[in-house]
Amino acid sequence: MLRGRSALARVCLCLVCLLGPAAELQSRDLLKQVQTLIGIAPQLNDSGCWLYTPTAQDYEQKCPSSSLTCFSEEVQVLIDEWANAGVIKKGRFRLKRGLRLLAVKLKKTESECSRCELFPEEEAKTFLSKLKETIQKMNSRSLSP
Repeated sequence: MLRGRSALARVCLCLVCLLGPAAELQSRDLLKQVQTLIGIAPQLNDSGCWLYTPTAQDYEQKCPSSSLTCFSEEVQVLIDEWANAGVIKKGRFRLKRGLRLLAVKLKKTESECSRCELFPEEEAKTFLSKLKETIQKMNSRSLSP
């Protein structure tokens, strides 16, 4: 039976080993879901859905957590709109939850970051392209030594 500090150290080490690859796998799954939505977007060209859209630069420069949080909120708006239009099933996509989990993992002090409502509004196709680019940058950063 493990006791004290050595037990705590081993538990922490196990969590670190498990969470690193899990986040990478999770972001790859998110990328697949975004790709699926990008494929659906042309069917709804005139949907009138405008979304607050951070960029990959917002994510990289200083605001990773708030950028992902904004993406998660806005992706839910998009999914709700498309579900109401009967194009997708609402429970099929888990983007909001996945983006939120990654945002929490990256949480750091971001006092100079813009609120979601201050990002420019973009059409769904552009929003999804920027989300895809951000996830790809996140993946490339996690693969870098």
